[in-house]
Amino acid sequence: MRFTAFLITLAIFIHSSAWSAPAKPRPLAGIGVLSLQITGTEHGGAPTTLALYREPGVGRLADLDLVDFPAMSPAIKSAAGWYHLAVTQKRGDWLKVIYDDSGREGWLAMGRGAQYKSWARYLQGSEARLLNGLRKEFYQLRPAPSSAIKPVGTVSKEKKLRVVELEDSWMLVLVDLENSGWLRWKDDDGRLLISTEK
Repeated sequence: MRFTAFLITLAIFIHSSAWSAPAKPRPLAGIGVLSLQITGTEHGGAPTTLALYREPGVGRLADLDLVDFPAMSPAIKSAAGWYHLAVTQKRGDWLKVIYDDSGREGWLAMGRGAQYKSWARYLQGSEARLLNGLRKEFYQLRPAPSSAIKPVGTVSKEKKLRVVELEDSWMLVLVDLENSGWLRWKDDDGRLLISTEK
C-alpha cells in the first residue's frame, strides 16, 4: 500500500514538474544579425559546420553545426534554408557570435553565403510584432524614446508595425497611416521583444 502511494506521488511529481519547466528565454540581441543561407557549399551557400575561435583566427574553441547554435526564433522567422545568429562584436571580416543558450561567445570568419547587418539596417523598413507574454510597459506606445514619458497608447501583440528607425533599445514604428510612436525592441538585459519575418 505504501509503495503504491509512493508511486502515485512520484508520478504526480514528475508530471507536474514537466509542466512547470521554465519557458525558454527570448533570444539575445547583440549588435546585429549574421544570416547564413544553407544551400550546400557547392552552390555558394555557407558551410553547415562553423569553426569558432577565442579571438579572431586564434585559439580554436570548437567546430559547431548550425543546428547547435541558439535559435533566434521566435524573434526572427525566415524562409527555409536560412539561419540567423546574434552578433555581439565585429572586427573586419570576423564576427563574435553567441553560440549557446547561456550566452557564451566565440569568433567566426564571415565566409561565402554569410550576410551581416546591424539591427538598424536589419529592421529598418521591415514589419515587426511584439512578442507574447511581455510586461505591460513594453506594449505602451510613447511619443519619444523614453520610459519616463507618458504613453500615448497601447499596441496589441497581433498588430503589425512598420519599423522606421532605431535609437538605442527603442524603435520608431508606424502603427497605421495616422499613428506612430516609440516602442522598445529589446529589454535592459539585451533580449529581443519583437518578432520579424525575413
